[in-house]
Amino acid sequence: MKDTRIREDVFPVRVVAQSGAIEGAESLVEPVDMQIGTSETRLVKISGKAHLVLDFGKEYNGGVRVLTHHAGGGSVKVRIRCGESVAECCAELGERGAGNHHTLRDAFVELPMLSDMTFFETGFRFVRMDFPEGTDMLLKAVTAVYVHRDLKPMGSFKCNDERVNEIFDIAARTLMLNMQRYIWDGIKRDRLVWVGDMHPETMGIISLFGSDESVLESLEYSRAHTPLPEWMNGIENYSMWWVIILADYYRHNGDAEYIKSQRDYIYGVMKQIGSLVSAEGKVTASGLFDWPSHEKPDEIIGTTALVYLAAQKGKELFALLGLDTAVCDEIIGKLEGYADKAAECKQCEAMKVFAGLEKPEDAYAFLSNGNSRGMSTFMSYYILSAVAAAGKPEKAVEIMKEYYGAMLDKGATSFWENFDMDWVEGTSRIDEPVKPDEKDVHGDFGDYCYVGFRHSLCHGWSCGPVPFLIKTVGGIEPLEAGCKTLAINPVSAGFNAYEIKYPTPFGTVDISLENGLFTVAYPAGVKPAVPSHRKDVKLKKK
Repeated sequence: MKDTRIREDVFPVRVVAQSGAIEGAESLVEPVDMQIGTSETRLVKISGKAHLVLDFGKEYNGGVRVLTHHAGGGSVKVRIRCGESVAECCAELGERGAGNHHTLRDAFVELPMLSDMTFFETGFRFVRMDFPEGTDMLLKAVTAVYVHRDLKPMGSFKCNDERVNEIFDIAARTLMLNMQRYIWDGIKRDRLVWVGDMHPETMGIISLFGSDESVLESLEYSRAHTPLPEWMNGIENYSMWWVIILADYYRHNGDAEYIKSQRDYIYGVMKQIGSLVSAEGKVTASGLFDWPSHEKPDEIIGTTALVYLAAQKGKELFALLGLDTAVCDEIIGKLEGYADKAAECKQCEAMKVFAGLEKPEDAYAFLSNGNSRGMSTFMSYYILSAVAAAGKPEKAVEIMKEYYGAMLDKGATSFWENFDMDWVEGTSRIDEPVKPDEKDVHGDFGDYCYVGFRHSLCHGWSCGPVPFLIKTVGGIEPLEAGCKTLAINPVSAGFNAYEIKYPTPFGTVDISLENGLFTVAYPAGVKPAVPSHRKDVKLKKK
């Protein structure tokens, strides 16, 4: 298979720390030609035991490239550690979750003289190099080898609030770092296709690109590796998400042929989902809904809403395929009127709103209580959208700014697997050594699979601000497959001005807000559906 990804050398932006006899380390931040030669004029000299910590400025997917000019004895064995935080790249293996999970990020390597060597492929921003006693060597360069696809988003969001613009841009970058051939959860640890985690990413991809091969590659991979009656990734909820993603992707792109190719599997998996619902409407799935709600009583509330949503999406697919919708209708009939309310988990209550089992205004007080307290990165799109649906989009923006802004204030250049507002006070930034009177925001927190340094600081599912700001604030929803008819009902959400671009198979729909008036420019092939009472929305055909 041909790897079409791009490889770029990224030079460090600063030397964070160093010890021992190292001369000229600051020169590593200056770009040089990446060819080692016999005659080099700008070299870093290391004599004896020493260490060096480099900051590459942003999170990257890739490896570490070292150009070595001289190595006493022919080669030197050096320890290289990659980290998403300064503290992680300085941690020992096993310390607070630090480890080589799914990929090497901490190992001893040989650096021969006159060599150009590349090590690892992981997610990192910081690199620590430890040189042993007796080291006698000259280095020319140390770079991060940034491995990525050549992605050019067509969708965008830009407003008068620079904090929001920064959140959008970093959420988009987080998503794109995880758009490899398949959609990954994270570039450090979860370099895997977890189909149950893909929906926020898919909605982000729809908002930025309209379509992308990684979505179907991931859906097909998951189906091919999950013969019925197995559940995807061994979790019932993940098969439900597969149906939901498939339906939402089809609604946007109108690719009926792919749906038809999945006919038997769609029918079979919906039958399995139906078997999880008793005659009394009780869902017996034991699957994971979201880590912060895992093993809490509320989890079944979120899972029940997910079953209901999967049945609605499945019914859309059945109608396209000419299948009898009775399987889906039975699930919907059993669960309509489901009244349990979440007691502590906002994501479970938000999913009820998202699925249509609860009115947003009835959930608003609970979802907005404490602002971003109780948020999760995976469920941020659903929580923010549910708050906005209650007629409070400006509150949703406020919550988003508080939650995602807190990560930015801790030095984030990509968004995390999870984040809790309780981690803010008295903790370090990820781009600085931890001070004696601080807790480590990376190493001292986390739960379940993301304890300490195992915690991923670049997780694709945290891209929720992308679809929220484009789709929810833009009030955009395909009413007909392939965006042939597109609901457009934008809100100001507290902004004085913004520009939104939403990609469709016919070109972008452009929504702008200025002086309290909205302008919607749409391409031929798209029929905009704007509520008749919206006299503040002007339509303009491109």
